[in-house]
Amino acid sequence: MKYKNILLVNDINDDAETFVLVLNAINNKIKSSVESSALEALKKLQDSRLSPDIIFLDYNMLYLDGTGFLKLLRDIKGLKRIPVVLYSRNSGLMLEEAITKFKRVKFLKKSANFSKLFKSLQKIIMCEKRI
Repeated sequence: MKYKNILLVNDINDDAETFVLVLNAINNKIKSSVESSALEALKKLQDSRLSPDIIFLDYNMLYLDGTGFLKLLRDIKGLKRIPVVLYSRNSGLMLEEAITKFKRVKFLKKSANFSKLFKSLQKIIMCEKRI
């Protein structure tokens, strides 16, 4: 398992709860943290209160969207190498631009279907090669 400490930044409670349940089903030794505010997540990352191996980021959030979060994250020394997976229901031009513009960024489509999300997350978390 390549990723053992995971941060989810997502402002929708139901999505976050499903995500954490799936992570626990994949491996109950995975440490997960959930932040409902991108701004608060950045503050905690910068203050070293969070130190994830990978970040799953809801692209469409209030106050700071995925592109804004990535720009700020990549400017913080020591955090620019953390892989990020944009986690959204919709794909589109803005997401594609963010994925190509920033290094170490991938995309995962949100799913309320437990088994689909399980397979997708397992593929990312258990992969042999880091993003």
